[in-house]
Amino acid sequence: MSVFRISAFVMGALLLAACGDSEPLAPQSPTTRTKGVAPAAEPPFAGADWSRITSGEGVALRLEEEGDLIAAVACIRAPARLRVESDRFQPIMSEDRFTIGAGDEAYALAANLEAVRERGVEASGDIPADLLGRIEAGGEIAFNYGAQNLGPFPAVPETDRAAFVAECREIAG
Repeated sequence: MSVFRISAFVMGALLLAACGDSEPLAPQSPTTRTKGVAPAAEPPFAGADWSRITSGEGVALRLEEEGDLIAAVACIRAPARLRVESDRFQPIMSEDRFTIGAGDEAYALAANLEAVRERGVEASGDIPADLLGRIEAGGEIAFNYGAQNLGPFPAVPETDRAAFVAECREIAG
């Protein structure tokens, strides 16, 4: 019992010693507070750009930054389907819902957890006509997978989104 009392006493003394000699902080003016603080960082993906790619397999909108894929939305032929992917998401074996948001609407797709990929997650489903209308209207686009979020990103440039939507509608039939 005496060992416990000595230990408790020593711990209490150490805590008091650690807290007791600190000097109160002087009030800071707004200019003092910002002195030496780094400027605000650029928002993530500030250099990201949309591009449209067309091939015999279908058409895709790719959001890339310095050549690295952030996310892509594609309309694939044979069979007609929408595929969405992101190299920035980490696969979660218990999560099968991948959502793309366009404007103020969200569209859920089934994640393909067995896809052979170096990194990231992909999902696919039917091509929603309403989603194509929202992309065509020029709303922001965002992506969600589990607790992971990307965006919202600025609208796709008008010429690319018009061509993408027209080809997707042709693919969807």
